[in-house]
Amino acid sequence: MNQIVFDMDGVLFATEALSDRLWKEMMEEAAMPEMVTVLQQCRGRNRTDTRAFFAENYPDFPYVEMETEKRRRMLAELDKHGMPVMKGAEALLQALRAANWRVALATSTSRKATMHHLEWSGFVQYFDVIVTGDQITHGKPHPEIYLTACEKLQCCPTETYAVEDSENGVKSAHAAGMRVLMVPDQVAPTTELRQMAEAVLPSLEAVQKRLGLIM
Repeated sequence: MNQIVFDMDGVLFATEALSDRLWKEMMEEAAMPEMVTVLQQCRGRNRTDTRAFFAENYPDFPYVEMETEKRRRMLAELDKHGMPVMKGAEALLQALRAANWRVALATSTSRKATMHHLEWSGFVQYFDVIVTGDQITHGKPHPEIYLTACEKLQCCPTETYAVEDSENGVKSAHAAGMRVLMVPDQVAPTTELRQMAEAVLPSLEAVQKRLGLIM
C-alpha cells in the first residue's frame, strides 16, 4: 500500500497568495509595511505557535486582532470568488484514489477552516485522514503533525511521501523522516530545503508523474 500526506494552503489551494495579499493590504493600512516580512516567517505555523511568536518577539503588535480581521476578509473573498484550487490538484487526488493510495492531510490551519475549504471544493472525499493545526501541541516546523498523520494512516514515515510548499512545512516533514516533495508556491526553495527534499517539483502534475500515476 502506498501512502502520501499533503499540506493544504499553497499546495492544494492558492490561499497562501490570497493571505499574503490581504496581510500586505492590512499592514499598509496600519502604516506597518515592515511587518509583512515578519509575518512571512510564520508561514506554515499553526495559530497557537504564531501567536506565541508575536507575544514573545513583538508584544506591541496586535496580532490576535489583526489575524481575526484578516481571517474575516479572507472568508469574505472566498465566499465571493470561490475556493482557488491549485492547477492539477483534483486530478492528482483522483489519480491517487483510483490507484488505491492512502491519503492524508496535515495542515496548520484550524479544523473549522480546513473543513470549510475541503467541503467547498469537494475534496473531503479524497482523504482517509485529516490532521489540523488545533489538534496538535507543536506546530510546523516540529514534526508532530506529520508523525500524527502517519500514525493515523498506520504507515511508516520513511515510506510515506509528504507534499509541501513552505520552509516550515518542508522542515516538519523532513524531521518526521518522510520522503518530501516540495512544490514551491510563494517561497523559492533555499539550498537547505533542496537538500531536505527528495525532489523539488514545479507543479502538482509533476508530482503525479513522479509517483508514476501518469506517463
